[in-house]
Amino acid sequence: MKTSNCIIILIFFLNSQLSYVFSSYHSNKNNFNRIKPTYKFTYFDARLRGEFIRFILSYSGIEFEDNRVKPEDWPALKPQTPFGQVPVLEIKRGSEVIEIAQSQAIARYLARKSGLNGMNSIETALIDMYGAQMGDLFDALGNAFNSNQTENFYKQVWPRNFQFFEDRLAKNGNGFLVGRRLSWADIYLSQFTDFLGDGREEMLKQFPLIKALDEKVRSIPGIANWIQKRPAGGF
Repeated sequence: MKTSNCIIILIFFLNSQLSYVFSSYHSNKNNFNRIKPTYKFTYFDARLRGEFIRFILSYSGIEFEDNRVKPEDWPALKPQTPFGQVPVLEIKRGSEVIEIAQSQAIARYLARKSGLNGMNSIETALIDMYGAQMGDLFDALGNAFNSNQTENFYKQVWPRNFQFFEDRLAKNGNGFLVGRRLSWADIYLSQFTDFLGDGREEMLKQFPLIKALDEKVRSIPGIANWIQKRPAGGF
């Protein structure tokens, strides 16, 4: 057989093999996408860093297992988590399981799925910025409790930060922090008011735009339903 004929046969064989590989890949990918995922959200039996994620899941209409870790179970579970900490969102699709740790990484993932991110890269960056600031405010709250400085937090740190968000809402002029629609940062800001305790309603009177946003968020059917059925009280 001539060399040229051998080359032609080899090329034909390789092309047929590549076609089979790509066909199998797309078939498996389509089968994977057709499998409905299940979600399990793991956090302590508390609100803290987990509750705004539960708000986002509820807003999105995503059914999820609310896996609340008891203190006595945490030592055994801790080494099984990605970074030895919670929250963790587990996404299971068929035999494949993906774990996403870090509360804001979880929030951004869910935001992309549910239209709670920006309409463009600038809006998305601003939403992430406000979310990061809320995270800093939560850290300040935790530090205040750990150092017995809660009075200073509620008299100075919290009002200063909420005034910033109030001013941003006034500047945007439509009831949202960014753009023309609800974002995960809006939901985070609303949920943070849970941590104002018994004086929540009175304290929010100082910030009418945040109060209006909070009422809007909590009236969304999915979130309203979650608030009604979630464990009462506590941080």
